This record gives sequence, C-alpha cells and structure tokens, in this order.
Amino acid sequence: MTTPTLITGLGAISPLGLHLQDHAASTGALDRFGWAFADIDEAEGLASRGTTQLGHETRPIPEGFSITDYVKPVGLRRKKRFSQVAMAAATDAFTSAQLGERPADLERVGVVTGTEYGPQRVVSEYLEGLLGGGLQQASPGLFTQTVYNVANGQASLALGLKGANSTLVGGSALAYAELLLASGKAEVMLAISLDETNQIMTEYFDRVFEDPRGVAFTFATGEAAAVVVLESARSAEERGATPLATLLSTASASAAGAGVSYLDWQPDDTTIEHSMRLALERANLAIDDVDTVVGTANGLEGLTRSELSAIRAIGHRGSVLLPRLATGECFGGNEAIAHIIGLQASAPGSRILTTVATVNGGVTSTITRKAAA
Repeated sequence: MTTPTLITGLGAISPLGLHLQDHAASTGALDRFGWAFADIDEAEGLASRGTTQLGHETRPIPEGFSITDYVKPVGLRRKKRFSQVAMAAATDAFTSAQLGERPADLERVGVVTGTEYGPQRVVSEYLEGLLGGGLQQASPGLFTQTVYNVANGQASLALGLKGANSTLVGGSALAYAELLLASGKAEVMLAISLDETNQIMTEYFDRVFEDPRGVAFTFATGEAAAVVVLESARSAEERGATPLATLLSTASASAAGAGVSYLDWQPDDTTIEHSMRLALERANLAIDDVDTVVGTANGLEGLTRSELSAIRAIGHRGSVLLPRLATGECFGGNEAIAHIIGLQASAPGSRILTTVATVNGGVTSTITRKAAA
C-alpha cells in the first residue's frame, strides 16, 4: 500500500451485544468463553484436551433488538431482519466514525457487504408461499427482500450514502473496500460483514453433531452484522477524524481442497499459513513484529487444527485470540467482528495479524496497527 488506509469507525451487533461498546473485552462480555490464549501452546493445549462439551448450540443476537433504536424512516424500519441488523450496525459505525459531526463527501462514501448465506430467512418465507400456492401466493414484497444486495442498499439509504455499493458472497469486504480506496473510487468505505441464523442451518448442524466427532472445541453457530469503516488518510485529515488503527497489508488466498462447508476443510491444508506469510511480506514485517494473532478457528477440527498449525509454522510467540469461540461461527459476519474484537482486546500501538476463512475456502489475512492513543 502506497498511501495509508485508516480505520476510523467500528460497529457491531452479535451474540455479544447490540452496540460496539458491548464487544469490548474489558466489559466482561467475553469472559465466559475460552477464546483468548497467552500463546500458541495454550491454544493447542485446549484443542488437544479432548471434547468435554459435545454437540452444537446456537448463539443468536440478544433479545431486545429493535430497528427503531437506530433508524428513523418508517419505510426502512419495515424491512426484514437481515436488512435491519445491517442498517443498525452501519449506523453504529457511522456514529463511531463521527461521520455525522465531521462529515465527509457522501458522494465518496460507500458500502461493501460480505455475506455467505444472505437473507435466507426471507428466501425460505418467500418459497413457502411460492411452493405452497404458486405465483398467486408468492409475495412480491418479500421477493424484493430476497436478493443478497438488499442489506447494503438499505444501509446506504438509511445513512444517505451515495458512493460505491457492492456485495460479495464468500469474499472479504474489507479487502475489496481497501481496493476501492486505493483505486480512488471512494474516500470512505463501510465494510459490512453479515449473516443471520436460520432454521435450515440450525437443523443441519444439530444433525451433524448428534455424533460429534471431529470437534476441537464446542461448536456454535452465531449471527452478526459488523462494520469496519476504512478511510483514506487524506479524508480523515480533512474532516479531523480520529484514527483507530492503520491498515498495513491485506493478502488473500484460496484453499483448493475446500468444498462448500467448513466440514470439508483438511487439517493439513496450508492456505492459512500462506496467506499469513504473504500479509507479513506485504507489510515488510517479521512475525516477531506482530503482537497478536486473531484467528479464524471455529471449533471444527479441520479448520481449527489447520490454523493452529499455521500459527506455529510462522513462529508467532505472542497472544492468540479466537473470537469465533465466543460469538459462534457467524459465517459472513465473521470478518468485521474479528477485527473489532482484536482491536478492542489489544494494547495501543499493537500490530495485529487477523485471518478470516470463508465456507468456500477463501482466506484473507490482514495486518493492522492500533493507534497509539
């Protein structure tokens, strides 16, 4: 990266809480989960302990979520939950970045959303009508809410954003947002990570883990809408924004042997290690320059052991954070949540190597430096 890309805002809704401040490690929200380890030895020790808690559990967004706490226009509030949580998290991040008090040019402020399963609750509801009674029973109002790019469109409307607007399925919203900034197509990008639980997914994992072999930790599925606000250094300086962190590098790779499920991930796959090494190379850093590794391990044996092996292989001797063990596997919602938890759990000035894997085998590693103050 030739010019710095800054992180100037964060927003989050997840099983840990309904606002960004609920995700701070200091609040104790994470204390009940075994997710933070002093080093790779401690993390591997827990993974090899054997499974004392078996099966699958679901970790939903806390009760009490109401879109009226975030969005005023009645028309937007009537949208389905998938769009509602995206609008709420985007509003949280907009506030965190002080884009209301210190505005940027809204023609140059955009949104990119990464999801893996999209608005599956609405899709199921729409198909029930279509299959049950044909086109006459299929709701046209629901149909407009079944498309994957509905959430970032509604988030843009809620905040009055007029810049670039994109949706990725199984990709890194943060990496793509950084590309848009680097190419001059935007000055500020809200990178949204988004997925929600649904009945089909829950029933599937309940059946899979009736015989819970291959679980390194307790496996849980969660849901999240989380946002990292990326901004050019020029824009941040012009509007007097306070940087939370600097993005030093991103690197992406694809696991050739991965299928359409994390259950397909092979323990000896080296894609995560490759992605981590490439991020270090692009940031011109050695692994000893990194204070914390934030990982993608979700409790399933293949992905978890592949990552722990990668962390050991690159020689990291510092702390290891595995936020998916706290939030549950949030699929498309993982990326921004990992960055938020990693930043909030790290000391000022820390360098953080964050890796996020997706269901389809995509892996993105990012190195950030938390602001010194």
